[in-house]
Amino acid sequence: MKNTYISVVLFAVLIAVLFFLNYKFTDLCDEIVLNCDDIEILLNDYDEESAYEKSVNLLNLITEKADIPAIYLNHVDYDLLKNDSLKLSLYIRGDDRAESLATLHALRSTAQHLKELQSPNIKNLL
Repeated sequence: MKNTYISVVLFAVLIAVLFFLNYKFTDLCDEIVLNCDDIEILLNDYDEESAYEKSVNLLNLITEKADIPAIYLNHVDYDLLKNDSLKLSLYIRGDDRAESLATLHALRSTAQHLKELQSPNIKNLL
C-alpha cells in the first residue's frame, strides 16, 4: 500500500513539473515572437541601432532562460534559436537588411514551431 502512495505522489509531481516546464517554455516562445515583431517594426522604419539593441536583448533572453529548455527539449532545436538570434544581431550590425529580415522570419517561425511541438494534443502523443 505504501508503494502505491509513493507511485501516485511521484506521478503527480511529474505531471506538475511537466505542466510548469511547458508553461515556462511556451511563455519564452511568446516572448521571442513578440521581440521579433518589435525588431521587424524597427527594421521597417530603418532604425538599425534600436533594432540591434533589441536583437542583443533577444539573444540575452534566449541565453539566460536556457535552463528550462535544456531540461525540456532537444538541445539542437534550442541551439537553432540561439544561432539564429546571434546571426540576426550580426546581420543588423552589418547593415544587411535582406539577411536580417530573412533570419528574423526564420527565428520567429522556429519559435512558433517549437511552441506547437510542445503543445499536448493527440497528434503529438501518437
